[in-house]
This record gives sequence, C-alpha cells and structure tokens, in this order.
Amino acid sequence: MRDVYIVGGALYPAGRHYGKNIDDMAAEVLDKALAEAKTDIEAVFIASSTAELANKQQILGAYVLESLGLDKIPVFRIEDGDGSGGAAIALAHHVLKSEEYNCVAVVGVDKPNDVLSNQQQDIYATTLDTYFERYFGITPLAYAALMAKVYLRKYEYRYEELAQWAVLMHKHGANNPYAYLRRQIKIEDAINSELVSEPLRLYDIGPLADGAAAAVLCNNKKDGPRILSASVSTNAIPFNLRQDYDTLYSAQEAAKKALEKAKVTPRDIATAEVHDSFSIFGILALESLGFVKRGGALAAIREGDLPINLSGGLKSRGNILGATGVYQLVEVAWQLIGREFKRVDGDYGLVHNMGGVDRVSTVVVVGV
Repeated sequence: MRDVYIVGGALYPAGRHYGKNIDDMAAEVLDKALAEAKTDIEAVFIASSTAELANKQQILGAYVLESLGLDKIPVFRIEDGDGSGGAAIALAHHVLKSEEYNCVAVVGVDKPNDVLSNQQQDIYATTLDTYFERYFGITPLAYAALMAKVYLRKYEYRYEELAQWAVLMHKHGANNPYAYLRRQIKIEDAINSELVSEPLRLYDIGPLADGAAAAVLCNNKKDGPRILSASVSTNAIPFNLRQDYDTLYSAQEAAKKALEKAKVTPRDIATAEVHDSFSIFGILALESLGFVKRGGALAAIREGDLPINLSGGLKSRGNILGATGVYQLVEVAWQLIGREFKRVDGDYGLVHNMGGVDRVSTVVVVGV
C-alpha cells in the first residue's frame, strides 16, 4: 500500500464571520489548498458538526464544489460531533491507502456563531445522549466540571494549578496568526474569571468559533509531511457507568493503535495538538495519550513549557467544532516544517481529536 502525504493545506482565521456563508468559507480554504498542492482531486471529504442545525444546510460538499466550479467529483459528509475532522482524515487516509483514489481533499468547516449562544449550547449538547442526558439539561461543560472535580481531588491539586493550562494555551496562541484569542494572560486572569460550572471558570472553556480548514492528501506525490497512521476508537460506556473519570479511554485506545502502526512512541513526538475544548480535557489527553503518567500532567506543565498545542489549542485558537481535527492536522504539519510556526525540534507530530465527552477519538501520527 502506498504512503499518504499532506501536499497542500490552508486555514481560515478562527473568529466570528457573520459576513461569510459556511460554503463560501469552505470553498476559500479548499481553493488555497488546491493551489498549493498543484494537483487534481478525485474526492472530497467534508467534516462539519453543525451545518444542518446552525446553518440549515445539507449536502454541503456539493455547494462547496459549486463555488469553485468543480463538477462530477464525489463528496462524502462525515459527522462525529466535534470529532468530525479527525474522523474525516482517518477515512480519507484509509481510502488512499487502499488506492481507491490517488488525491483527495479533506475540508472541515463550522459556523456556530450563526445562531444565538443558547442555541449554540443546545447544539453542542447534541453530542450527548439526546434522550437521557441532553433532555434533562446535561451539557458537555457539566460533565467536564465533574471530571475536573474528581481529578483535582484524586491527585490533590488546587484549581490554581489547573488554571496553568489556560495561561500556556494563550501563550502559544499569541503566536498563531489564525487564532481567535491572540493575547497572553496572567494566572490571575484565569483564577478571577467567572465561575461557570464549579470548579471550571470562563478561561477553562474553548470559545466556539467560525472557521474552515482544508488539506489535500495524495498517495502518488511524495511532497510534504507523511501521515504515518490514523486510528479511531469509541467509548460506548455511558458516563454514569464508567470505571473512572480521569482517563479518556477512546483517546487511550486510539493512541495505542496509531503509535503502534507508526512504529513510534510518545517520546518520539515533537509536537502534538490535543482536544482541549475544556482545560481538563487537555490535561486528561496528555495522560491518556501517554505523554505523562496519570496524575502528572499539571506537575509537568508547572516544570516546563511542553510542546503541546502550539496553535493555542481550542482554548486560544478557538473551538471550531467539526473542523477542529483538520485545523490540527494542518497545524502539526506546518509545525514540523516550520511554516507559520517555529519549526519544532523533531520529526514526528500527533493529532488528537475527540467527539463528545470521550465518546470517539481519532489519533493521527505525522512524520517528516
């Protein structure tokens, strides 16, 4: 089977883009990625979490291609909540490995700011069980708060130590030209921000943002970083029946498979983008992916500046929901080659994209 390379990529600055339609944003980044790749594509994989609910649009891929005048190209829509982007990458990678196509595009796009904030939160809550969780007012934030409370108590940390995550993310995001919140903060800013669901405060939440990202993947052009592996895993255990709440089991299993396939270890990873829609998820991801031991992430952050989420993560770059995984792939690829970001010292990068509260995770390993 042939290797798969990232031969083109483009990002749309995350933010609130009221003057742009969802298909226009997707078409713009796809056009830029195709121009860089200098190749024709045989299929498009579109990842979006909110197109139907926030933008009232189905068959999104067809309208993206219409904007670019591209006809007769098959389009596939992938929805795994805020893990849609990662799932689309994995599917595209598997299709290219099978040699069904030679070059395809993966596009992630979401525009949650087309609806009011209360509607945004209800849409986000559809990643939970709509009959037994969302119906009774439970939200991803509520579950994240419970997990944070368990973690802090179990490992005897104070909230002030958890707040370090927001400070680190804003430090990284300040250098990302595509980030939504491009400013550094002090620890006092996080500690004194509004309490939203105890113990989590405003600075523990990645702001929902509009955005689009595209990557062109080929198995017949050895040009650009290579996708070494892409693995997806689900956690089908209801939240109330889980063994514990300080491990992301879907991430743990996906990482185990992806790293084994790529024949690398967590120690080989020079840069990683992890899914920190809430600060506690970023902490748990570091541990579940094997970068630090369980209970050791906050201590590791205190001791040094980790090469994690150099984009600023969902906290600073913004939470673009279903487009997140595609953002992460392009960001890791660029970090490995020193484009838009300072080049990292190493040859391997990792992407962790999660849908829902540890319901599904995709882990992608990239190498140069």
